[in-house]
Amino acid sequence: PYVWYYESAVGNPDVHWEKAIKQNLGIDYSFFNHFAAGSLEFFRDKRSDILITGNNRAVPSYYGTTAPTANLGRVRTSGFELELRLNYTFGNNFHLWGNFNMTHATNKVLSYDDPELTPDYQKSTGFAIGQDHAIYTAGIAKDWNEVIGMTQHNTNDNNKLPGQFISVDYNGDGVIDTNDNAPYGYTGAPQNTYNATIGFEWKGFSAFVQFYGVTNVSRYVGFTSLNNHLNTVFDEGAFWSASNPDSAVPLPRWSSTPSYYEGTRYHYDGSYIRLKNAEIAYTWTGGWVKKLGMSMFKLYLNGNNLWLWSRMPDDRESNFAGTGLASQGAYPTVRRFNLGFKFDI
Repeated sequence: PYVWYYESAVGNPDVHWEKAIKQNLGIDYSFFNHFAAGSLEFFRDKRSDILITGNNRAVPSYYGTTAPTANLGRVRTSGFELELRLNYTFGNNFHLWGNFNMTHATNKVLSYDDPELTPDYQKSTGFAIGQDHAIYTAGIAKDWNEVIGMTQHNTNDNNKLPGQFISVDYNGDGVIDTNDNAPYGYTGAPQNTYNATIGFEWKGFSAFVQFYGVTNVSRYVGFTSLNNHLNTVFDEGAFWSASNPDSAVPLPRWSSTPSYYEGTRYHYDGSYIRLKNAEIAYTWTGGWVKKLGMSMFKLYLNGNNLWLWSRMPDDRESNFAGTGLASQGAYPTVRRFNLGFKFDI
């Protein structure tokens, strides 16, 4: 019967822009009459007063609502960029060239609003932004003796069966729970990126190929078979069975799914090498081209995303939700071929 008011969202009048100190040292070089040239750059960034949202802050539940966003984070980023350009002409006709690039970048959280009593391995401080975590496994239980010898799970302990992963009690407290979730692999942002483009020109002919690749990156792809009682089973290879006890793929489960059964199963090495672009062409500059009033006529055939090598189960570089660890994907990366021409008047 009374009119009353309450604060639905707590604000912070002291929120302000993040601060950054950037340091760069670069070197340009050229050797052998410009046959080899390029640059080498080292960089180091220190960012402070990084915004931490209220649901990521160390505020107890009895606070009553979501804590306000605050400038409490500090991060250090460092790395280097290397560029090499090669350019050489054999005689007067054959021109060979290549451009090569590499970038290495790492970051480390120096300060975060972590709860003081949280174990160091589960804090954000000391690790990269978005560090992957998983419950480690020690193989697959081959029989009931190994099931009985498993560490107790804090939930669904009675659903354990042969053919499932043996979870590692990371903190050694005698029970498998979320406190055993430990840093694993890398983040969803590659630490190393590589690019190599090689081409030639000879008597009107020209061609080039461009390769692109990344390393030190993780991806989480949850291929959960029979999920929610659906009759979908992903092809992960030969599943565990009594006649195939040495399989690395656990037994599919319909309803009695144990807790923490995934382990590192869906945490993939996201490294890949891609033939990103390739082209072959021929260019006319005289003869019939001049008679038609053109200075140049070029006929070309090129393609994109022509080849891929990866440890991933499929191509997840640029798909929907393709950033970060949870790269769910939406549509395969398209392979394209183009046949065309262009001319200058």
